Amino acid sequence: RRHGQSLMRVLVTRRWPETVEFAMQQRFNTVLNGTDRALNGSELAQAMAEFDVICATVSDRIDAAVMAGGDRVKLIANYGVGFDHIDIAAAKAKGIAVSNTPGVLTDATADIALTLLLMAARRTGEGERELRAGKWTGWRPTHLIGSGLKGKVLGLVGMGRIAVATARRARHGFGMRIAYYGRRPCDPAVAAELEAEFVPELNELLARSDFVSLHVPGGAET
Repeated sequence: RRHGQSLMRVLVTRRWPETVEFAMQQRFNTVLNGTDRALNGSELAQAMAEFDVICATVSDRIDAAVMAGGDRVKLIANYGVGFDHIDIAAAKAKGIAVSNTPGVLTDATADIALTLLLMAARRTGEGERELRAGKWTGWRPTHLIGSGLKGKVLGLVGMGRIAVATARRARHGFGMRIAYYGRRPCDPAVAAELEAEFVPELNELLARSDFVSLHVPGGAET
């Protein structure tokens, strides 16, 4: 309760899973975005004066100009891991807490990395496009021959938690060999488990790899 009088007023900027929306409506004075349209800067700025909490997503750019819209919001609860879309310094200056969910997407992201790896290796996207276009003319031995993964080298650029999760799937699930490049070698226990080889030069890693997966943040440094 806010000031011991009424339920906290919470804005959910995009549609969230129905069970989550329902649970929030039971606990707070919750306003949902039925259209699932990304809110613009002026709408978010207005929300700063009308809500106690903004439950934001990566589609919401909450910068200093937005935060200048009001002084009621005390928490920006981000749906996801990354928070580049929120001006952390401006939030700190206004006494607004910012939360995220670190680690929650590690396995999901690694799954998607393996999906893309398999699609590239087995030319799945090409085959699906051909089939949906009505251009498949039947099986033939040399058509859309892809590449197996067993024994191939997966080169990982960066070796953080998502890269390690990807490497585990590739090594233990598909029998790939693991090599990686980073600012420093990873945990020796992890390297031993994966039989992963540290390659100190990026160009050397690229030359030795059959497939490469990038696991570094975006930005000028990378």
